[in-house]
Amino acid sequence: MSSTKKRPDRPRAISLTARLVGFYFVATLLILLCTNWFQFKRLSKDLDYEDNDFLVERIVNLRDIIARHPDALKDQMPANKPGQQSHHLVRIQDAEGRTLLQSHGIETIPVDLFPPAVTSSEKIGRGVKYRAGKKKHYLLNAAWAGRNDDPHYRLVQVALDITEDDALMSKYLIRTASSVVIGLVLAAVLGVIIAHRGLRPLKEMADKLSGITEADLHQRTRMVGSPRELEELAVALDAMLERLEESFGRLSEFSANLAHELRTPINNLRGEAEVALSRARSEDEYRRIIESAIEEYERLSRMVVDILFLARPDRSYQPELIDVRAEVERLADYYGNVADEDNTVIVIEGEGEACVDPHLFQRAVGNLISNALHYTKKFGEIRVMLRPLSDGGLELIIEDDGMGVDPAELPRVFDRFYRSPQARQVYNQGSGLGLAIVRSIMSLHGGTVSMASAPGKGTAVTLGFPPPRPGCRAHECAPAAQEV
Repeated sequence: MSSTKKRPDRPRAISLTARLVGFYFVATLLILLCTNWFQFKRLSKDLDYEDNDFLVERIVNLRDIIARHPDALKDQMPANKPGQQSHHLVRIQDAEGRTLLQSHGIETIPVDLFPPAVTSSEKIGRGVKYRAGKKKHYLLNAAWAGRNDDPHYRLVQVALDITEDDALMSKYLIRTASSVVIGLVLAAVLGVIIAHRGLRPLKEMADKLSGITEADLHQRTRMVGSPRELEELAVALDAMLERLEESFGRLSEFSANLAHELRTPINNLRGEAEVALSRARSEDEYRRIIESAIEEYERLSRMVVDILFLARPDRSYQPELIDVRAEVERLADYYGNVADEDNTVIVIEGEGEACVDPHLFQRAVGNLISNALHYTKKFGEIRVMLRPLSDGGLELIIEDDGMGVDPAELPRVFDRFYRSPQARQVYNQGSGLGLAIVRSIMSLHGGTVSMASAPGKGTAVTLGFPPPRPGCRAHECAPAAQEV
């Protein structure tokens, strides 16, 4: 057998490493976006609440001053100090809309931009944002201040400068985006490293498998310390290698046995031909040589037919409901002359029916009776017993009192071309395919075959036929026994 070390071309599909890195990248992106967006929104709301609380608190304070000490209102107006601008602006108007007091800078904010003012008995709502010129941002709110039962005594408008807050949120957003990008880059790099390290056992297993040829199928892929996820794969691959090793071993043995079985008749034919040509022969001598050659040709022909039979395990067959005892009696009658020559008795016990192909049944049972006749002692007995099974099937046992089979050889007796040394000494014309054909026929019918034997005490081969299938009917003309 030839072997090759050339590796198959790498597939062009996306690698597993790339897939894992891609999934890791997407997962990291989603996590970073969700967490940072949540923090951004939380910070924005907190600042918004603080600003609104400041406006409400400032308006309430001004209301109290207007109601109790309106003369002190002027002192409450925020004034810009040198180098420091006031954080909020205030405007006070009367009921007619005339401005009484206002902070410097609030004149740039129109009065109607403020939200509708509520009376002193109503709850002050949230303010509205206003984007002024020079990149200034304000939060606006307004309310009426009452005095002496006049709920619309003064209109209070307060504008809070939130430019720094917006700038802070803008910086935070830029930093968040930068952290997301940096996180993704790190995730991609770490993903590649993690994927390479995580898939290293798989790569080692692939490298080991790629180096296994038919010459070293004894190697196994299971490694110490491999991840648990690869254990099942390694066990399955090792089981496959074991089956392949066993199959290659059987194939090699089959090839050797086939060569050996073919070499014997071919050598006989060649030897006889060389002897015949060594000198002139009489007509009777040439006739004996030709007859001997025909026997070898027939042996080769039977061997080829048996090999072709075994080479088609899925062959079609025609099952019929047959009287098994009647078929066995025909076979016993067919082998009667051979049995009489050895003074062997074939005894049939029991009866039953089976749904089988009659021709294949005759071939399987005929092979077993023929084997029993070859290896049974003279004046011996061959018993064919039929026993119905509890599930509706049938058990057929062919038992002889011959030389038996060594227990160590029982697992191999159904292999092709296998013949024990004792069997070759007793009967050297066999090919070692008879029992293999029996097993193939029983497998085709869904049945079983087994052998029990003891050296010097005989052999019993048991055929188990399944229950007849519904609709399996008997044929009117039962097939005649054929040569097996």
